Amino acid sequence: MSGAPVTLEGWYVLHEMYAVDWARWTALPAAEQAAVVLEATTLLETQARPPEGHSGCWSLLSQKGDLCLMHWRRDLEALRREQTALARTRLRGFLVPTYSYLSVVELGTYELAGQATAMLERKGVRPGDAGFDDALRTEMERLARPRLFPDIPPRRYACFYPMSKRRGETVNWFDLPAEERGALMKGHGMIGRKYAGQVIQVISGSVGFDDWEWGVTLFADDPLVFKKLVYEMRFDPASSRYALFGPFYVGIRFAPSALGEVLRSGVPAT
Repeated sequence: MSGAPVTLEGWYVLHEMYAVDWARWTALPAAEQAAVVLEATTLLETQARPPEGHSGCWSLLSQKGDLCLMHWRRDLEALRREQTALARTRLRGFLVPTYSYLSVVELGTYELAGQATAMLERKGVRPGDAGFDDALRTEMERLARPRLFPDIPPRRYACFYPMSKRRGETVNWFDLPAEERGALMKGHGMIGRKYAGQVIQVISGSVGFDDWEWGVTLFADDPLVFKKLVYEMRFDPASSRYALFGPFYVGIRFAPSALGEVLRSGVPAT
């Protein structure tokens, strides 16, 4: 039987998608709209500068929603406080939830373990030595920290989608030997490296937290990169044989101060 891979975890992540009740919003007198926007903007600006973590706002495209709010925090309690803070604003009364996703930034150790082992061996610490396992985890955490607790990338566009691995009777990712899973993910990662500098990918694990197994958030200044990257990965065996995909959400980043403009035209200023 294949063992579960070791994973490292960082920020807890909450994606919240809302549709604006445009009929009620546009019927509100301009002065009241301004007061609602000021209150919500003040909150979003506070959320964007937490003691620990990050938050961001996106204007969504398609009928799946109008706004995406994303929070990265140290614990679930902090995420819940941000969720409740929005619920207490007047703006929340004009928003209809369309989707949400709870996960935690996750880093698989398929390749990381090899990198950490090589660094320990250069220091004279080898597998089988007393204390090697503790040293390996410490070294992996040191290498992984920037990827587990990153800033939200300052790119104009974001794409989010949940996904799972197949576990049917004939094709089951979780029955594969660890070595085979590792080889497949290494090949998958090689495709991602081709897009270095064009797109930043953040993987968050959601087993036990939400309906899918992982959430993928991509950040780029050219939205076509999302299509090209995902399309190419679809032909990779890790996806073509084993992956299942949920809904895709694409949004345009905006600063909290641009909320009023987004609620007028849908598009933040460049």
